[in-house]
Amino acid sequence: MEKTNQLGLNYEFWAKKILYFYGLLAIVAIGGQLVGLIVTFFYYSYYIEDYISLRMIWPTSFILAIMLLSWFMVQILKIYNPYILFFAGTLLAVVMILANPGLPGLQMTLLLPMAISLIYLKKFKLTISFLTNFTALLVIYVISADSRAAMTPYEYFAYLFILVAGYIVYLAVIERGTEMLTTLRHAAEKEEELLIQNRIMERLSKTDALTGLFNHKTFQNYLDSLVQQAENSGMQLQLAVLDIDNFKSINDNFGHSSGDLVLKHVAEIIAEKAGPHDVVARYGGEEFAVLFAEKPFEETLAILEEMRKGIAEVRHAEIAGRSVTISAGLQNYYPGLSKSDFFKKADSYLYDAKRNGKNQIQHNRSFHYIG
Repeated sequence: MEKTNQLGLNYEFWAKKILYFYGLLAIVAIGGQLVGLIVTFFYYSYYIEDYISLRMIWPTSFILAIMLLSWFMVQILKIYNPYILFFAGTLLAVVMILANPGLPGLQMTLLLPMAISLIYLKKFKLTISFLTNFTALLVIYVISADSRAAMTPYEYFAYLFILVAGYIVYLAVIERGTEMLTTLRHAAEKEEELLIQNRIMERLSKTDALTGLFNHKTFQNYLDSLVQQAENSGMQLQLAVLDIDNFKSINDNFGHSSGDLVLKHVAEIIAEKAGPHDVVARYGGEEFAVLFAEKPFEETLAILEEMRKGIAEVRHAEIAGRSVTISAGLQNYYPGLSKSDFFKKADSYLYDAKRNGKNQIQHNRSFHYIG
């Protein structure tokens, strides 16, 4: 059987919990019989044998049998059907009523299985439990002469009407509970929508709409943070500034929409070659910036060269199958270098690469890559 329903109710958990409640009820019932035995012994000793046989042995046997069967179904057979549990609660109440017909008000124990059905917040389940207990009270009156003798017709009908009244009250409880669940569900859905919207807005505020890379503002935030971290901990950090060569001619000859597609392709290659700890951003126009963290300078230079070669190898259908190239400047961070100087040095190497013929990498070491 299913373990949960659409309300998220765990059938297995609540079946075991209900079984636990019934166990407490059985203990109370048996405890009451023992108290009755003591009272009978001191005040009605002539009735002691009949009390043990009629008020203790058979009721206790039935109660234990009901509990044992319920335990077997729930714990061994893994049957968590609520209707079976409701019926078991009704049987416990019936046994207690038949065992003590002269005890006034005991008929109201039939309200307990109905109360148990409230756990499931389903009107149909409550209705089934009500009809079962209402029928049980009718049957008790028909089959038990002792019960008929112990109450007047007025009391009997009063018990019936109390069951009906309890059913009406329990219906109102379910309606209120359902209303609260609906309100909570709607509130949770709205909160989830707001969280999603906030995440979308946060992402949009951090990324470039065209390329999906980090935007200029986000790059500056990362630059601040990583420079501070490199200064404090000695972490290796490099900054590369990349620019697509002759990009203006692409826009002039093929249009800005084609230029945008080329930008997206170039951005994808840069992001693909970068590592998980690297920060890739569209700095502005056809210019990109990459922060390489926790890498030796030579490794960073090799990755940057892979980016340059990868971009140069791609043919773009948007510009009649032609390829584009990039120039790049690379600066290694060293202690005491300010954020602004860090970027200026990388940017100056970019312009050196442009002046030297483009499609190459210039940097602050003694060797460089030229395509």
